[in-house]
Amino acid sequence: MIETVLGSALRVKVILILWKYGELHTTELAHKLGTNYRLLLRHIEVLSRYGVIEERRIGRLRLVKLSNKAHVIELAKALTKMEEYLETTHRDASL
Repeated sequence: MIETVLGSALRVKVILILWKYGELHTTELAHKLGTNYRLLLRHIEVLSRYGVIEERRIGRLRLVKLSNKAHVIELAKALTKMEEYLETTHRDASL
């Protein structure tokens, strides 16, 4: 199941962005990620289904944030640490 949740670079980026910025409007999140809104919604659905993120609506606004469950917070911290490590040690590496 972990590959379902983390098996997409965009879903990993969603977790990292929400950890950094907290609750965001989905349009703002799509902008920060540089992705299209419809594609983002499909990934939000997966993350929500598995309890990684929480959604709420205020009128037409759709807001998302990371779940405050301990395992989700630990996941976000671990991904952030790994991202920082890779950025500092592999700056010139390209895939």
